[in-house]
Amino acid sequence: MRQLEKRHPVVEKVEAEIERTLTDYGYELVQVVYGGPGRSRLLSVYIDKPGGVSVSDCQEMAGQLSVLLDVLDPISESYELVVSSPGVERPLTRDSDFERFAGKAAAVTYSDGSQKKTQEGILLGLADDEVVLETTEEAVRIPLSEIHGAHLVYDLDADE
Repeated sequence: MRQLEKRHPVVEKVEAEIERTLTDYGYELVQVVYGGPGRSRLLSVYIDKPGGVSVSDCQEMAGQLSVLLDVLDPISESYELVVSSPGVERPLTRDSDFERFAGKAAAVTYSDGSQKKTQEGILLGLADDEVVLETTEEAVRIPLSEIHGAHLVYDLDADE
């Protein structure tokens, strides 16, 4: 699994164990994020499953992950654990996400020389280590190595 974003050392310590625990309970790990301003440190774990996750799913896994994190004890300072759904603009954090969500609207932020750009379009998948997006003008190919982040784009009109 290639990670698109630079990860905090705390995330590197706990991610594999969190993923293993979630998988045992039938959930998919979408993303783990650690940080926050000042003393308000958060360890946010975003989970998913077919059909989506409910509040009770998040509560159940918060309890399970809390026990795991008490055993691992990866964070010396106080922090709050938050377990949540990835939301309608789900982050695309793994190479496989670009194939899995082909046909959906997505936004990809990447380096283009010395500047960052964001390109929106319909995700067509991966080809030769490049994400392919269909824009209104053309198909755009973005090397995975240049991507800083990506997420699905919620289409408000699609729900009408």
